[in-house]
Amino acid sequence: MPASDTSALKDEEVGYVLLEQIVTMFQEMAATGTGGREKVDSALSGLMADARQALSEKKIDSIFFYRFNRLLMIIKLTIVEDENGILKPLIESEIERFVLDKTGEKINPQEGSIGTVAQAVAEGIIDLHLYLRTKPERQKIMQDMEKNAEENNKKS
Repeated sequence: MPASDTSALKDEEVGYVLLEQIVTMFQEMAATGTGGREKVDSALSGLMADARQALSEKKIDSIFFYRFNRLLMIIKLTIVEDENGILKPLIESEIERFVLDKTGEKINPQEGSIGTVAQAVAEGIIDLHLYLRTKPERQKIMQDMEKNAEENNKKS
C-alpha cells in the first residue's frame, strides 16, 4: 500500500482515512489469504509516511499521531522476525502493555495471544475514531468540568 496523497482531504477526514487504511489492509489479506510479513511491513511504512505527511500539514494533531504511531508499532512488533529471541522481552512487554491498556486484560500465554492482540488493535482503532469524533466537543467538556469543580469548591 503506497503512501497516499492526504493533501486533497479536508483536515477532519485525514485521521479517519488513515484508520480505514489499516482496516482495509487486514480485510484484504483475510479475504485473499495473502499478506505475510513483507506486505504488512510495506503497508505499515506507507501508513506511517501518510501520518507524518498529515502531521506536517497539520491535518492531524500530535495526540492522534502518537496514538496512531503506537498502533502501527504494535502491529509491527507482532510481525518482527527475532529468530534468536534477542528482542523477545521488549516485544512481549510492549504488546502486553498495549493489550492491558486497550482491553483491561492480561495476555494468557497458554491460550495464545494473536486473538487478544487483534482485539486490542481493534479497540485502538475504535479509540482513535472516538477521539476524532469527540475532538470538537473536548474544549466545552473541559470548560464544563472546570466550572463544576469551581462550584464544588465554593460549596466546600
